[in-house]
Formats: sequence, structure tokens, C-alpha cells
Amino acid sequence: MDNIAKQSVESADSTLGEPPTSEEEKLVIKKLDWRLMPMIFAIYSLSVLDRSNLGNAHVAGLDESLGLQGDQYSTLGTFFYVTYIIFQSAAAGWKHFPAHIWVTCIVISFATISAAQAATQNYAGIVVLRFLLGATEAMYAGVPVYLSFFYPRDRVGFRQGIFLSGSALANAYGGALGYAITQIKSHLEPWRILFLIEGLPTLIMAAVAWFCFPDDIESARFLTDREKQVVKHMVSREQTADTVHHTGLRVKDFLAAFKDWRSYLTGVMYFGCNVSFASLPLFVPSIIAEIGSFSRIQANGLSAPPYLLTFILIITCAFISDRVRMRGPFVCFFSVVSAIGFLLLATTEAPASRYLGVYFAITIFVSVAILIPWVSNSHNTESKRAGGYAIFATFGQAGPLVGTNIFPSREAPYYRKGSWISFSFCVLVAITSAMFSFLLRHENLRLDRLQSDEGERLNGGQRGFRYVI
Repeated sequence: MDNIAKQSVESADSTLGEPPTSEEEKLVIKKLDWRLMPMIFAIYSLSVLDRSNLGNAHVAGLDESLGLQGDQYSTLGTFFYVTYIIFQSAAAGWKHFPAHIWVTCIVISFATISAAQAATQNYAGIVVLRFLLGATEAMYAGVPVYLSFFYPRDRVGFRQGIFLSGSALANAYGGALGYAITQIKSHLEPWRILFLIEGLPTLIMAAVAWFCFPDDIESARFLTDREKQVVKHMVSREQTADTVHHTGLRVKDFLAAFKDWRSYLTGVMYFGCNVSFASLPLFVPSIIAEIGSFSRIQANGLSAPPYLLTFILIITCAFISDRVRMRGPFVCFFSVVSAIGFLLLATTEAPASRYLGVYFAITIFVSVAILIPWVSNSHNTESKRAGGYAIFATFGQAGPLVGTNIFPSREAPYYRKGSWISFSFCVLVAITSAMFSFLLRHENLRLDRLQSDEGERLNGGQRGFRYVI
């Protein structure tokens, strides 16, 4: 890691043409936003809807229909995350394979599997499908790596935040949509209709992916030659980028991430966030149903507003985080807010305070949204970012193995144990993020001294690679 950290990343090579003006950069980023972000956001939102609709199916009668007993419902969430964790290294596929082929295959797979859950007749059948769904959706989770190929490091956080906010929005409208679907009168059971309506339309996005996803900067047909030069200049600033064409995965850089302690510390934070967050889509409807005189169907609708607020917070904080070039304070603050929410759930019984606790608890997802660009900002090359993200995601996605099993049905109606465990992990995230910021600041000071001692002077006085704290 030391060799990479010491490396000064020079400004764009002369072969890229004249350096862009700030106005050119703004126009090109706006063009990238309109062409990339809507489809990336939509696909991720649909994928999260397809994985989290199990919570809505639960309150719509899935357990009774399939004869689930004991903690079998809880373990369905666990089965999904087993393969979701195993396949996190597939984030490297975004670097190694053409993006339009990679995404098309992924979308067809998880849409088909999700819809197929409507046909299950027993516990074993839905277990197999949850295993397969976890594997295919893990392959799409590497989008933050892909975005770092097109956006400069001081702008990528907002876009990664938009991507991740698709999860919060999916849980928001998923609750409302789940409520609406369960009102449909049909010979089919409501939970089966739910899986079909929320699964099959996702197939449309496979066609969009095939025709609209650029594989790299050069293959982006919506950009002019000059605009491609501008993008190459931007992504080469303060980091190393493959700006000529899609070069595939650089194994040496990819493996370097496994020797970097930063990869693991961000993974610990992500693990803590996911212990707290992963259980929420599955159990928030149940928690809400228990805190007031609500039916389980009404609880689906009431779960939407907290997620909608979190969606707004993610977009806002990701934007501000990019502007101030800081990540740690945001991660720390919302971890504390979420800890307060779980504390309310663990210690109170009044409906108002418990519903407020749900609002606060869900904001842990804002910390996740800021953590993802923090990983990108902590690694210098595209392939190393792919490796760092694979480690980050593998560690982090192990969190749901804990999170999906800390709210067993026997703990109803207050789920004290799960709330205390989630509270503890939120505190862990807050402490770790503060420590990580301190360590990165210390490393930047060391690099400043090194640059000064060696008399390095980059074009225009630009510094080499520095960590974002």
C-alpha cells in the first residue's frame, strides 16, 4: 500500500487533448447524469424491491400458505445473504466484462427468480429461490465501482448516493405498493400476486441495459470526441484511470487491496451498518403492527414514510459530502442518530416513541450511502477499487447474517434483544468512523511532508493522491 500511497497521480496526459474548462466539466457531468443515473437507479431500486418484498409477503399470508413454523421466516432472509456474501467478489465483473452484457444477464436472472417465488408450494422451494436471488443480485451490487470509471473522485459520492438511495425508495414505495397489491381480489393468494407484479416488470430493464449501458468511456456513444476527452481528464485527476479503452482487471492492483488495512476497516463499518439495517425491511412492518392498533396490511403502508425520509437524507448528505470532501463526520453522525432510534425501540412501549424510533433507526442507511464513496476515495486505481469494494462488500454483507436473526418472533411485540444488538453495532460504526477519519488525516499529513521533502511539483501545483476524510 505504501508504494501506491506515495504515488503522485499526474494530471491528464497530453494525448487527451486540451484540459477542460469548468464549464465543459459541468456540461459533461450533466450529460452523464441524465444517461447513466436513471437506469442505474431504476434497476437497483427494482432489485431491492425484489429482495425486500419478502417482508410484505410475510404480512400478506406467505407463512400460513406455505406452512412456515418457528423461525423459518427469519431464516429465509439468512439464506438470501449467504449467497449474496459469497458472490460479492463478482464486483470485479464490472471491470472485467462489457457492462451492457454483464447487466443484461444479471437483470434477466434476478427478475425471473423473483417472479418464480410466486409459484413456490413449500419451504424448500422458496429457500432454493432465495439462494439464487442472493447470488444474482450480488453481481449488480458492484455499481459503485462502475461509476468511478466515469466520474471524478470529488463528484462520484453523490452519484453513488443516488444509486444507493434506490434501496430506501424501494422500501418506501414497496410498503405502499405491497398494501395496494394485497387489496387485489383474485383467486391467487395476495403474496403470490405481490411476487409476480413486483418481479416480472423488471425484465423490461434488461432491454434497456443491453442498448444503453456503455462499457467504458470510449464506447459511450452519447458523448462527442471532445466530451470523451473531458471525462478522461476528470477521472484521471488525483487517481489512476484506464482512460483509453476497457482494459480488463489488473490482477496485481486488485490483489493489492487485500494487503491494505483500509479495505478491512471500512468493511467493519459496513458490517455494523448492515447488522442494524438488514433486518429492518423484513421486520419493520411487524414492529409497526405491534406498536399500535394497526392491521398487518396497514403496517405495510406505515413503513413507507420512514424510508422516504431516509431517501431524501441520502441524496442531500451525499451531495454535501462531495462538496465539503468529507465522509467520516456524516457516517459518525447518522450512526449516532440510528443508535438513538434503536435505543427508543429497546426501552419504550408507547406507540409514538416507538414509531419515532423506527424513523431514527432507518437513518443508518445514510451512513452506508457515505461509506461506499469513502471506499472509492481510499484506493488509487480502478482495479484496486474493485478489490477494495469486494472486501468491503463481503465483510459488510456478512452483517445481515446476524441482522436477519436478531428479531425472532418469540421476542414480539417489543423485540428488545434485536434493538439492543442493533444499538451496539451503531455505536461501533460511530467509533470506528471517527477513528478511521483520524488515521486518514494523519496519513495525509505524512504524504504532505513527503511531497514537500521530495520537492514534488505537479502541473498547476496539483497535489498527488490524498485520502478523503
